[in-house]
Amino acid sequence: MLVWFLLALGAAIANSWSQVVQKWAIFLSRYSKITIAFVSTATAALILFGVSYFIVGAPQIDERFWAAVLVTGILNTLALPIMLKAYELGEFSSVYSMILMTPVFLLIASPIVLGEMPSPIGIFGVLLTVLGLWVITRTNHEHTPVPNFAKGNLLGLAVAFIWSISVNFDKLAAIYSDQFFAPAATMAITAAGCAIYLFATRRALIIKTSYSLAINNNHRFAVPKIFILLLLGALMALGGILHNSALLAGFASYTIAIKRIGVLFGVFWGWLFFKEKHLFRKALGATIAIAGVVAILFTN
Repeated sequence: MLVWFLLALGAAIANSWSQVVQKWAIFLSRYSKITIAFVSTATAALILFGVSYFIVGAPQIDERFWAAVLVTGILNTLALPIMLKAYELGEFSSVYSMILMTPVFLLIASPIVLGEMPSPIGIFGVLLTVLGLWVITRTNHEHTPVPNFAKGNLLGLAVAFIWSISVNFDKLAAIYSDQFFAPAATMAITAAGCAIYLFATRRALIIKTSYSLAINNNHRFAVPKIFILLLLGALMALGGILHNSALLAGFASYTIAIKRIGVLFGVFWGWLFFKEKHLFRKALGATIAIAGVVAILFTN
């Protein structure tokens, strides 16, 4: 149980950083959102395939793997550009908090796809976690300077719904291969989908925009812009390994609930990097969410 919790918590931290870098990529890199998705997922796929082949060893692949990874790959191809658009329109911590609805959607999807039936205490813990982090989101509604606040949140909610479906196939793909090869294949499918779209619409893979949206003048980087995309890919690779390892060690709904604690880090990153407000009021939501995590842990 401790190993599962540490894996899920590690995935939460890695994911919170990848969300920050996604926001930076949108505002600082001068690349289109689909290009950002393509470069980052291609980088993640190369890293994961390298780890799988040279360090861990190629896994035995069940024939059912291909259907599972194709489904989650397609779903993630849809979700990533939507999330990038949400970060472009909305406030970082608020959009990120929308993914906390994933456990709620997952409670409906997991029994159907995986046959996993969380205990009543587990359900209570998941819902309590979501409630606490919903409080974090609510604090952002007052005096927000973001004109497309609601649109960003709606797009974030759409991503949460997509992920509530894809996470079940993430687990199936990992079961039918391993926790390294499965996310590598998923990232490769996502990168391929983005590449097809870019070639079909622009006849090129690397598309630059004519503008750069400033987050804050104090947070511009004196590094090559492509480095931001490569860093994003590395964080995605790390998060994918930890995420699928946790899925193999515990219930999908519980894993996602713990992983979503990354939003607590996101609240702090939003204040630190993007000058967002209401940090202490959001701490109330964090306290409620942590209580939900404790309830989930005590179910086992």
